[in-house]
Amino acid sequence: MTPRAVLRTPMRTALRMIVAISIAAGGIGLVPAHAGAAPAPTNPSDGQITAAQQAKVALAEQVGRLQGLVARANGAIARLSGAAELAGERYLKAQADLLTAQRNATTASNAVTAAQAKVVGARDAVGQFARESYIEGSTMGPTMSLLSASGPSDFIERAGLLESMGAHRLGTVTGYESSTVARANAQSNSRAAVRAMAGAQATAAKAKRSAETKVTAARAQMAALTLQRTQIQGQLVQAQARLSGLTTARQAYLKWKARQEAIARAKAAALAAAKARAARLAAQAAAAAKLAAQVAAAKLAAQRRAEQARVHEGSSGGGSSGGGSVGGGVPPAAGSAGGGSSPAPSAGSGWSASEGRAVVQTAEHWLDTPYAWAGGTASGPSYGAPPDTGVLGFDCSGLALYAWAQQGVYLPHYSGYQYSSGPHPSTNDLLPGDLLFWSNDGTPSTIHHVAIYIGDGKVIEAPSSGDVIKIVPIWYDGLVGATRPGA
Repeated sequence: MTPRAVLRTPMRTALRMIVAISIAAGGIGLVPAHAGAAPAPTNPSDGQITAAQQAKVALAEQVGRLQGLVARANGAIARLSGAAELAGERYLKAQADLLTAQRNATTASNAVTAAQAKVVGARDAVGQFARESYIEGSTMGPTMSLLSASGPSDFIERAGLLESMGAHRLGTVTGYESSTVARANAQSNSRAAVRAMAGAQATAAKAKRSAETKVTAARAQMAALTLQRTQIQGQLVQAQARLSGLTTARQAYLKWKARQEAIARAKAAALAAAKARAARLAAQAAAAAKLAAQVAAAKLAAQRRAEQARVHEGSSGGGSSGGGSVGGGVPPAAGSAGGGSSPAPSAGSGWSASEGRAVVQTAEHWLDTPYAWAGGTASGPSYGAPPDTGVLGFDCSGLALYAWAQQGVYLPHYSGYQYSSGPHPSTNDLLPGDLLFWSNDGTPSTIHHVAIYIGDGKVIEAPSSGDVIKIVPIWYDGLVGATRPGA
């Protein structure tokens, strides 16, 4: 492979990589962070979360306070209910006492009626006595009755009768008086009892109504507190749900942010790696360009020396008739890649088919050896140059150089010079050991690859960076021709 062709590939690759990296770097800066990804979730502010937490705490405190008020209201209702029940019992007692007083009043009324009957009887007796006294004309009637007695027995009888009548009259008057007093007392007592019981009943009824009113008010207060507590509890549930939603949203945002940061780090790492690779490729391209310049300069110097030699030979009338094209070649430029300076090409030591087969066997010994650009010397594999720095192996012209050097034919480490190192047999008359060359345009000036013919339409070659020495069929695209070194 010619240095020009070899260099063209890594240089083009490096340029493409640099352009791609530049585009990628610009794209990373220009493409929005959310392009092709899910939009950023809502991120609640710390103030929103704090406010939600405070609202939840405040509502929880209100619920606790209302629960205490409801408990106290329940206690008040229990106490008031007990007081109402006591007032009700006292009302019932007052009713019972009133009924008793009314019964007692009835009994007293009956006693008054009986007393009134006695008073009427006494009043009648007094009236009879008054009539009799009037009829007799004087209250001395009894004395006269005794004096007018006909005898002692009549006197005694009349005295007893008068005594009896006096006692009767006195009892009648006394009974009348006592009956009148008893009636007055009974009526007074019954009225007083009825009034007292009626007052007690009224007081008890008032207490009962008051207690019931207080119970009703307490129950209404408890119902209001219970309703308020229920409403605040509902608000508390909403506040808890809001706080939970904000907390969940914050967690989702933090997870999304962590993913975006990881993506950004991965992109940055990829960009850094791509830039580093571009830098390496650029360095390799620069090294290749430098080497190409050196090779071109060496080739130009060789051409000039050859031209000077021809001019000198022409002017002196002598020189070789071979023109230096067979059995020799232009020596490689000093300092060219290949792990050291190569010996000058041989002036020709004769060629045989056995030598060609030996070249093939030597090359096949290195099958699967890594390709190393600019690698390989007459002594064996060597470390390559960029992009294969650190790779021990051969490139295409290095493998041909080494295989033919073992037969005493020394070739330059440049496929273009190797093409000129011997006669060019027809591709229909190839023998093992012949070298086949390929170029970009089918002419020797753009030769970029060489391989060793092994027979049966196959060659052994060192293909390109990243590959190994292997055997493949001949391909004819870009095939320039063949050279038989040492012939």
